[in-house]
Amino acid sequence: MAYFSNDFINFFEELAENNHKEWFDENRKRYEKEVKDPFKSFIADLILAVQEFDPEIMIKPKDAIFRINRDIRFSKNKQPYKNNVAAYISRSSKKEQFPGYYVHLDAKGIWLGGGLYDLSTENIYKVRQEILYNENEINEVMRNSDFKKEFGGLQGNKNKILKPPYKEYGDQIPLLYNKQFYFMSQYGKDKITSNNLVSFCADKFQKAYPVNKFLRQAVEEVE
Repeated sequence: MAYFSNDFINFFEELAENNHKEWFDENRKRYEKEVKDPFKSFIADLILAVQEFDPEIMIKPKDAIFRINRDIRFSKNKQPYKNNVAAYISRSSKKEQFPGYYVHLDAKGIWLGGGLYDLSTENIYKVRQEILYNENEINEVMRNSDFKKEFGGLQGNKNKILKPPYKEYGDQIPLLYNKQFYFMSQYGKDKITSNNLVSFCADKFQKAYPVNKFLRQAVEEVE
């Protein structure tokens, strides 16, 4: 089934040109009908599809979906609304540091990704430790042809210098420099209005499941 029509794309194209409260208030019913309600239904069905291969995912749609309102308190950009809708499908909360699946829809297309983006210092070291101790496993996961073809590899900001005990292994294992461990790919806007949107997204996420599984081993490890 198709969750979205071209009205979804039109809404965000117009919002980009009219990103202020007056316009949004005038178009609030349109937002709820063409964006908010169908996106909630889409995420509910996508969660069910992801649970078929990743049973640790227990989140409810309302806990996965990000608000469209921007936090402008400390931002130079004072536009009050995001030009997209997005959700993070994780274990129980989009705020927890648990490797999950990210979906983002806007007027230009779809972004699908996941992994670990915002990590505490403790969890950065946990992931590095897991990579160091299980180098063969992470290499096998990263060489997985499905994941590599779909997402390329793990992205993220890196440290310029590694401290011991990781320093001596940095040349051999470049991934140890990472401070983030996420994957992301973009797809055309034609997918937004397609009848197979859930299966399309779930298929991409399933290819990344081995990566998320490895990262979970790291952050959940009991010291």
